[in-house]
Amino acid sequence: MSLLQCPIYSGVFGPFSWIFMLIGGIIYLVISVLIANYLHKDAIKRGINAEFWLVFGLLFNFFGLILYLIVRKNYNQERKE
Repeated sequence: MSLLQCPIYSGVFGPFSWIFMLIGGIIYLVISVLIANYLHKDAIKRGINAEFWLVFGLLFNFFGLILYLIVRKNYNQERKE
C-alpha cells in the first residue's frame, strides 16, 4: 500500500493536509496575539488590570474580545459616577 492509498491521507487535501493545519494554527496564533495586544494596550489606557486581559485575550481570542468590549463600558460608567 502506497502512502497516497493510506486511509489517513485520503482527506480532502490529500497528503498535504498537515500544511493547511499548520497554516491555520499559525493564523489562529497571530490573531490571538493581535487581540491580546489590543486588549492589553486599551486596558492600560483605561486603568484596568491589563495583565488579566492580556492572558484572557490569548486564551479566549474572539470571545475574550467581545467580553472585554462589553465589560469596559461598565468600567467607564463606574468612573463617571
